[in-house]
Amino acid sequence: MAASNEGEYRVEAASIWQGATQAFVVGFPPPMQSLLYWGFASLVVHVCQRLVEHTAFSVDPSSRRISASHAALCIGCIVWALDVVGLFMYAELSHHALELGPALGCLLVMVFSARLTIPTLSTSTSTHRLIPAGLVLALGMLAGHFLLARSYVAHFSEINALAIALAVATAMGVACYTAIRHRAAKMSALTPRYTPQNWRDKLLSGATILVLHWLLVNCFPLQKPNSNDHANGLALLAVLLVFTLALAVEQLRNIRSDQVRQHLQRLGLSLMRVAPAHQKPPEHDIQLSLIADHLPRLLHRNSLTLHFQPIVNLYGPQVHYEALLRLNDPLLGPLSPDAFFLVCELQGKTSQVDRLVLANALDAAQGWLTQGMPSTTVCVNVAPATLLEPGFAQWLGAKLQRRGLPWGMLQLELTEHAIIACGTHMVQAINDLRTLGVGVFMDDFGAGYSSLGVLADLPISGIKCDRLFVRQLPQDPRRQSLLRHVVRLARDLHLEVVVEGVETEQELQSVLESGIGNVQGYFFSKAMPTEAVPQWHKAYRPAEITVLPPRPATAASPFLAAPAPMPS
Repeated sequence: MAASNEGEYRVEAASIWQGATQAFVVGFPPPMQSLLYWGFASLVVHVCQRLVEHTAFSVDPSSRRISASHAALCIGCIVWALDVVGLFMYAELSHHALELGPALGCLLVMVFSARLTIPTLSTSTSTHRLIPAGLVLALGMLAGHFLLARSYVAHFSEINALAIALAVATAMGVACYTAIRHRAAKMSALTPRYTPQNWRDKLLSGATILVLHWLLVNCFPLQKPNSNDHANGLALLAVLLVFTLALAVEQLRNIRSDQVRQHLQRLGLSLMRVAPAHQKPPEHDIQLSLIADHLPRLLHRNSLTLHFQPIVNLYGPQVHYEALLRLNDPLLGPLSPDAFFLVCELQGKTSQVDRLVLANALDAAQGWLTQGMPSTTVCVNVAPATLLEPGFAQWLGAKLQRRGLPWGMLQLELTEHAIIACGTHMVQAINDLRTLGVGVFMDDFGAGYSSLGVLADLPISGIKCDRLFVRQLPQDPRRQSLLRHVVRLARDLHLEVVVEGVETEQELQSVLESGIGNVQGYFFSKAMPTEAVPQWHKAYRPAEITVLPPRPATAASPFLAAPAPMPS
């Protein structure tokens, strides 16, 4: 009995296998054609991946839209050409003519499905969004192929269910796999080691596409070959290959040019907020794109945490605090404030983020007063676009009045580059702020192309000397002389002077010998959370610092005195 059952199982298995083999009427392509198509498909995957990465690493909305459109057009055309070229691998299809209408319809469907899904596949980091987008892309490509199949399919009434099921599963698997691998490579930029996608994934995808194309050819019965000249088919094949190659090369060249353009744009905008930085690694651009992907969620007051670093006047009791942004996202981890501000600039969100930071800083100052802390000045870095925005002074005045903050409790800081770039356009904006008791300091003075003419023209309250002045100051007499001349010039122009970046006792001594008593740096304290400021303020004792020289007769006036209103 057991032997009989075993025999029946063998017969049934053989019957299933025979049915499966008969279902695939078109045999697998010959080894040489398969190898060539595998290489061609892998190169196509490489080009498509580069296009998606370029879209993903774009930050500003216009670049993203343009990159997504170019990527969709190129991917749709290349995949269409790959599909058509694959038909020449099979002897059963070598003499079938392609109809113009279905071929163009297939092209349009593939381009449209790529345009619909590429923005999500390139910029989203959520698996719940990537998988549906990958499925839509796969279904769109399959729909395009079946539209193209009208040229050689006898009729669609007979369906090879096994081939269709395997083809759909394979296409969806490839789309979802590549999307998830792209996400993993992009997210690795947040780790100490960036791991871009390698050729192993591309070769694997190319081999899978080869199998997928064979499955698609076997989905429906083929019509009988016609009498078209085989030479015409070879000519069409050559045209498609040249077209694909030319399109891919042109798009790769455009990617390089656009990368340079975006880099210069980011560099120029970064100078409006921070001092010039060294060349950033490629991972930096990826981090910018990740911030851009999640910017709507990050632009919330609860996400913008402020720390405060003391600015002390060693010849008086005044201690003031500079507000410094700290970002620690649950998904992205710690984020660079400079990168965050740059993304906001590129996204046109500069004024929004500056207003959120200002509101948080004013709330912190109000809380300190409520806790009994003496009145102090809060310094906040802003972008020039914020000050030049119509109605900003009125908005800021309303915020100060609503919180009942005293005159002169807020100072704004703009980089040297930003003030010089705006020139005389900034005069009215600064004067409007002076009527509110809000002064403006030139930050990072000396880090770039300092303009003495701007110091004389703009009604700023003071300057903050960059850390470059402090670097090797105790050992460099020339730097000491330069700093003394800067201080003398600032006093002649009735400007306050602050030196930032003081970290050692030797640097502090050299700064004080230059006649500066307004100092900021790690020597006194790192930036601290809002709730820690009152305790530090209470414990600070300037008299305990033993390196102080006698107060010079030409010492500056008390630091950050509230600016007098400009005469009307």
